[in-house]
Amino acid sequence: RDILMVVGNEIIEAPMAWRSRFFEYRAYRPLIKEYFRKGAKWTTAPKPTMSDELYDQEYPIRTVEDRHKLAAQGKFVTTEHEPCFDAADFIRAGRDLFVQRSQVTNY
Repeated sequence: RDILMVVGNEIIEAPMAWRSRFFEYRAYRPLIKEYFRKGAKWTTAPKPTMSDELYDQEYPIRTVEDRHKLAAQGKFVTTEHEPCFDAADFIRAGRDLFVQRSQVTNY
């Protein structure tokens, strides 16, 4: 749910923000290639370099409650240094896609 998003016959591979999940997409490649050979479209967003600039180095990570309070104020650990998103931050309603800002999805 985090790495792949399907819209019609297109599979979109998300550019995940967490360094610990960078290689996660590889587990899905055989399946994606199989669908691609059968006619599906396959779009891969550029992977972020995940340099320190992508993350707010001053972000106060103490407790879950602190993170929730900051998120409610629109403050997240990721910056706008380079595009990043998780597919889980998107929802489809008919032909429309909606996205939310989160700790792993920037604008």
